[in-house]
Amino acid sequence: MAENRGANSQLQTIEELNAELTTLRARVKYKTSLSIFIIALMVMITTTLAWFTVSGLAGTDGLDMNCTTGSELRIATSNLGNDINAYEKQVTADMINAQLTANNYKVLNDIKLEPLSTRNASSDIGTRLFLQNGTERTAEGPGNGDYLLMNLWLISGNAVDVYLTDKESEDGANDGTKITSASTNTAAQADVVRTARISFAPEGESTKIYEVEQRGAASNQTNAFWNISENSDANKICSLEANTPKQITVRVWIEGEDPLCVDAVQQAGFSVQLKFEGDKITN
Repeated sequence: MAENRGANSQLQTIEELNAELTTLRARVKYKTSLSIFIIALMVMITTTLAWFTVSGLAGTDGLDMNCTTGSELRIATSNLGNDINAYEKQVTADMINAQLTANNYKVLNDIKLEPLSTRNASSDIGTRLFLQNGTERTAEGPGNGDYLLMNLWLISGNAVDVYLTDKESEDGANDGTKITSASTNTAAQADVVRTARISFAPEGESTKIYEVEQRGAASNQTNAFWNISENSDANKICSLEANTPKQITVRVWIEGEDPLCVDAVQQAGFSVQLKFEGDKITN
């Protein structure tokens, strides 16, 4: 009898230990699940801290831009016909401002960029831009000061593929593509450079979107690129036939879906320098 009582007592103890172990496992599982949920919530909160929170407050203050071309290319702010000698190697901010003024748009220094996004665009990505509430910005360009819209015409004496490049024409030329934070920006405002997007919509060809680095911040940007150190299909802007100008519509905006597009970058300034390079098409 005493042996049976001891055995029953031992069995009870084992059963109690198993029950406690099961409870402990459930607690660990709950804590693990809770931790994962908390981490997921933190990520969700982090990714929704984009867009400016102060409605109607101006965005980037002070925008400067110029465009240059490498070998085989010439450029202009209007269609000058098929004579390549009528075109220039560089388009300056003054030339761009003249085009903006002719279109009754604000000039570069007066444009106040506010966050927009391609997120809701099911087609024509990079040409259709939307406000935070999903409303499409149908008014063109800087008439409302939301983004920069300008047109460029490229021409070449040979059939070429055109690329956006950060290569300098020669050492120290400092003429490659870059987006530069204004010297008056604070350290926090300097991040505005990383929120900037530039789209290129060549006549008759698909639109490409350039971002300074691989941000992956906005959905539907399957045509985005960031590596412009080597010519590839990704940073190819268009193709040109010999002595035939092609119009490229350029848009510059602040990407509202970018997690860095927060109040800290408001009223920042930046400069945009674009360089296009032509590579002959070999048949």
